[in-house]
Amino acid sequence: MLDPGQLYPVPIEKHPQPDLGTTDGVTLRRIFAFIVDSLLLGIVGLPFTVAATMVGDAVSLLLFGVYILFALVYALLLEDMVGYTPGKYLLGLVVVKSDGSNCTISASLLRNLAWLIDSLPTLNLVAIVSIYVTDADQRVGDIIADTVVVRQR
Repeated sequence: MLDPGQLYPVPIEKHPQPDLGTTDGVTLRRIFAFIVDSLLLGIVGLPFTVAATMVGDAVSLLLFGVYILFALVYALLLEDMVGYTPGKYLLGLVVVKSDGSNCTISASLLRNLAWLIDSLPTLNLVAIVSIYVTDADQRVGDIIADTVVVRQR
């Protein structure tokens, strides 16, 4: 039963314990987590998009900037503050440094900026190939940031 003082029925664990030996076999979970996070960002972005079509160019640009800022904060701060995004949390995944320490804001920044490489040429092909050819199932962003995505204990 939900305690009235509690926001979530299950407390969200800050930096859950990673199971470092579980990088193999998390690829499908990572894909589903990416889809969940993309849907959440899309839902949040929809009002910004609708509002941007109803206002002038300067306000549209401002709304777009606010949305981009939200998207960056969504990934960067969540991975740094708690170790996962909502999609990763739902699928039992956590982002950590390859030595098992917590993901830092700089590591999160590097791994998320590298989506520019990982998403090339289309449909995240580089990310998928690099996950399958690296020993720790790392995409390019993970390699650059020295991070791994593993199951939570």
